[in-house]
Amino acid sequence: MEKIAELFLKIYPIEGVSVKRRVLLHCVFWSMMFVGLWQILGVPLAGTSYNFITTSYFVILDVIFFYTITYVTIPWWTIHYIHKYLATILCIITLILSLFVIFYIRVQFTFDYNLLEGGKIDTSFLKKFYNNYRYFFESGYIFSGIIEIFLTALPAFFIKLIRSLVKNISEKKQIEIDYLRSQINPHFLTNTLNNIYSLSVTDDKRNSDAILSLSSLLDYVLYESNQPTISLEKEVNFLSNFIELEKMRNTKRLQVNFEIEGDIHGNIPPMILITFVENAFKHSIGDLYSNCFIKILLKVENDRLYFEVENSKSNLTTNNQRKTFGGIGLANVKKRLTNLFPNTHSLHIENQEHLFIAKLKLALT
Repeated sequence: MEKIAELFLKIYPIEGVSVKRRVLLHCVFWSMMFVGLWQILGVPLAGTSYNFITTSYFVILDVIFFYTITYVTIPWWTIHYIHKYLATILCIITLILSLFVIFYIRVQFTFDYNLLEGGKIDTSFLKKFYNNYRYFFESGYIFSGIIEIFLTALPAFFIKLIRSLVKNISEKKQIEIDYLRSQINPHFLTNTLNNIYSLSVTDDKRNSDAILSLSSLLDYVLYESNQPTISLEKEVNFLSNFIELEKMRNTKRLQVNFEIEGDIHGNIPPMILITFVENAFKHSIGDLYSNCFIKILLKVENDRLYFEVENSKSNLTTNNQRKTFGGIGLANVKKRLTNLFPNTHSLHIENQEHLFIAKLKLALT
């Protein structure tokens, strides 16, 4: 379904389609329908003129049925129109009358211009209707005619259904991604401001450096993170600033090692890695006597990103936070990864008694 959605969006994007292009796409579709029905319904012994009239009859009715049902009847039910039952009945009557009128025109053309002259096909029904138009209703053709027209219009309904499904999937994913991002950003800013506050209380000279780092972080969070993707280099700089800011507050109790390997290139969704680093700092420091460490490895190889975060778990974390380790941030980043990299990422997490390891692999764009 994902591949069908991607292919469909390339041909017919959900947003930003001009009226001119929409009309052109619809005209192309109905032209293809005409050619297809000509090949299916055409009678070799009846002649070109008769086949043209017959094919036009089906295509015109398909157009009327499709647009009436799709753009008139269905929206009434979607918006819970107060007179939807009466309006639907009127639409059905309109469709039946259009079937009758266009069938009548088809029969008149056929016999008035002798389009079946010499043709070896059964014309008994057409002749009965030509002599008495009430035979259209008396014979029960009205029901078989509606079913016949609806079946020939199925390709149009199928494409409309696919477009609706693609639109729903696209909107659902974007809403969820925006929601998850809105949760991550305030969570991150709160933690960072707490770090600045702890330095200011002790009148630490590193406070000015911390504020400068925070300025860079805020610039990234407020402006860069609104984009669908960001360069990996900027994401790495963002992580480096965050790590330096955390190290200012925890340098006496914490050993931090951040290694970068490979050619840093490609793009990545913003703030997809920060949650793992945040969790490492949050849960590796709990008491004054723990042997705390964080090891971070970021490697690029063959257009794939390998990101690993390993951190110690303090006694406080081990005893009091065993059930909630990772919090909402980790759950959110898992959902983002599933949405953004449904088949091109792997996330492996080891939650040991005194150690937490997160290993992420994903394809760079």
